[in-house]
Amino acid sequence: MPSVPAKNKGGDCYKAAADYVIDHAFRSNGKKGLVLVHGEVTGQGAIDGVQYGHAWVEDGSTAIDVSNGRNINMPKPLYYAIGRIGKTIRYTPEQMREKILKHKHFGPW
Repeated sequence: MPSVPAKNKGGDCYKAAADYVIDHAFRSNGKKGLVLVHGEVTGQGAIDGVQYGHAWVEDGSTAIDVSNGRNINMPKPLYYAIGRIGKTIRYTPEQMREKILKHKHFGPW
């Protein structure tokens, strides 16, 4: 994969999630079933009620969030409840690769 800049300036979630998929679906032993997800999350605490775009990976029934140095693995229903996640768009690794090459950034697309 070519090196491309991240479009999002507020954090590294789009790049981090894409890198995770690249590392685990394309570079390692070709892990099957990973899905890149772009979604709308509702903030908590100081940003309670603020909606913003976010990216994470799903592996079956597990949500994986590696943004900003985290390594969160939890059941999808819990992740969706905590993040009060609304609209989502899912990409297979192949669809993700096509979007990165077409748009020259990691998202959102």
